[in-house]
Amino acid sequence: MYGMNGRTPPTQKGLSSMNYNQQYPMAIHITWILVLFLGMTKAQAQEVLLPMQQNPEKSYEAASTQRVALAAKEDVLGLPFWDDFTNAGPYPDPARWIDQDVFVNKGFAVHPKTYGVATFDILDATGKIYEHATIDNIPFAADHLTSRKISLVDYSPADSLLLTFYYQPQGRGAPPASNDSLVLQFRLPPENGQPAKQDNDRNKNGEQKKDAEEMMWQSQWSAMGESLQSFSRDTFPYFKRVAVPITEEKYFHEAFQFRFRNFASFAPGLTIPNYSGTGNVWNIDYVYLDANRSTPDASYFDIAFVSPPQSMLQDLTAMPWSQYIADPASALRSNFQVSIANLDEVSYNYDYKYVIQDEGGQTIRTYSGGSWVIDPFTEEGYQDYAPHANPIVLANPLPTAPAEERHFRIVHKLRQGADGDDFPRNDTLIYDQHFANYFAYDDGSPELVHLTKGSDPGRALQFYAAHADTIKAVDIFLMETINNQDFQQMYQIYIWDSLDPENIIYQSDELFIEEDTNYGTFIRHQLENDVVAEGHFYVGLRQTGTVELRNAIVVGFDKSNNIQHRLWYDSGDGWLQSEMSGALMIRPVMNRDFPTGVAEPGDMREPWVHVYPNPVSGNWLQVEAADGSHGLQEATIRIFDVRGRLMQEEPYSESINISTLQNGVYMMRVGNAQKGRHQTLRLIIAR
Repeated sequence: MYGMNGRTPPTQKGLSSMNYNQQYPMAIHITWILVLFLGMTKAQAQEVLLPMQQNPEKSYEAASTQRVALAAKEDVLGLPFWDDFTNAGPYPDPARWIDQDVFVNKGFAVHPKTYGVATFDILDATGKIYEHATIDNIPFAADHLTSRKISLVDYSPADSLLLTFYYQPQGRGAPPASNDSLVLQFRLPPENGQPAKQDNDRNKNGEQKKDAEEMMWQSQWSAMGESLQSFSRDTFPYFKRVAVPITEEKYFHEAFQFRFRNFASFAPGLTIPNYSGTGNVWNIDYVYLDANRSTPDASYFDIAFVSPPQSMLQDLTAMPWSQYIADPASALRSNFQVSIANLDEVSYNYDYKYVIQDEGGQTIRTYSGGSWVIDPFTEEGYQDYAPHANPIVLANPLPTAPAEERHFRIVHKLRQGADGDDFPRNDTLIYDQHFANYFAYDDGSPELVHLTKGSDPGRALQFYAAHADTIKAVDIFLMETINNQDFQQMYQIYIWDSLDPENIIYQSDELFIEEDTNYGTFIRHQLENDVVAEGHFYVGLRQTGTVELRNAIVVGFDKSNNIQHRLWYDSGDGWLQSEMSGALMIRPVMNRDFPTGVAEPGDMREPWVHVYPNPVSGNWLQVEAADGSHGLQEATIRIFDVRGRLMQEEPYSESINISTLQNGVYMMRVGNAQKGRHQTLRLIIAR
């Protein structure tokens, strides 16, 4: 888990360096061409995003479950063959594919055809870098995506069989190098015979020799690596269509198969050690094989969701239920952003709605966007009719009775006509809306990792508590690196109620990563004492001393939700707003001690102070004890704006001059450190 100051750190983490390098031959030195991936213009950037070294959604356990699912599917398929990868993932649909290398996800693509893709990288079925990866400038085979057997025995070249798909290099990952490639292959029929197995792994030119199985596959198409910017010029089509006809007689048999594979490399001359990464990314979408098709025909009777579903919350993906019911209106977003595309060449009428379901699957609210016309995407782009593209979040969408936690589902649905379109699987989007005991901006699945360097570098996320509550822990999504760069690196958990000026309300002992750390998940850091938050507060971590990227703590970063305006970093020169679009994966865990309207711990079950008038229309505010106590004499009064900035601080007085404050909403915090009493109130100035 994590250690505290005073304990002797372990001298090694997991495998010894020798065993680790034997298990991962390319460990210690991994190449990332940072300029291509990051688009960085500053050589001395203090805040950096990098690809991931592992995929936390894959694991030995998940891969074993997938193998069971694969073994249960042995049927030979017929035409049509179609997949847009909108299944749950993280592996391909076992009803269509026989392997488990690629990552089926909704986060790595930029403007896909529909909301899921198959991502090719250098990580195997368990989410680890392939053991056979090498650093010798020669591309090695990485991921495979192989179809199940498809019977073509009743077809011939005259039936115009066509395989089409869409592809994209890099997406939201790292770009494939210029000598890397994505390849489509067809498998030769069994009667062609099995070639003899080669004795040596490489020929005299250093190229990888093919074994008997590999020689049964014939390449039909390939693309060389490049960046997404070079590929798309930052405009549509972000994915390009490929059409491959099946014309040779030898492929028309009862067990036809095709597969995609990527070849990746690490250039030794450009090695930068220690960094983690998911490199050499390609995305595949909308694979379709059928008869009676022509190459120019790129239309499909398919009206589909393109973007992943959104939380109903403003910025947040999850929050405590008590915090939500304290002020639902301010917690909710005003509208959903929904991308819908018509992939055909003609316009259609269709219906859109969403429903909200409770834990028992009962529909508790329904929004109907009605029926509208959607034009072809190739002509008009995504649907722009507001009730479908920007549906409102219904007023009072959820019941507000107190509860420990609640869980809801937001189900978006499309429907064309009575029977629907040809591909109904992408006509439904589901978002699981959680109200548990934590605040979150992320969806739980990182696409990148976040690092900072500098002198005592820090990272902080801003949150808002609608009522006083105790922070009991902080969850941080720690990511594995190639040579365990964060091993024994010291860091501390911090909580602030202001960053400008910086005011620390909690600072942990020094912590370090232990050898049994379960990387690729949220690691819980329990706080040593209660920390009460109300209004804006900040949660994060600092490392001590001079930190470079090679020894920075590596934290997961979610690209699906941009809360850049709530992320801050400090490299030694003061707090700055992040330049990175996305969400740092840090979550404060709340104790849920206090129902709405009740103040803080100790004897704070009743209000400690009263302030009046509130709203205030003049320049003076009156403050008095609510319980007749005299603890106010040693109290401090601080007033913060809505961004959490300290605007005024002074010792307690019965009359406070607020003439320097502008009209608006503020948080006023009255605290007596000696008596352990604190209370935060909302103050409105309306002159």
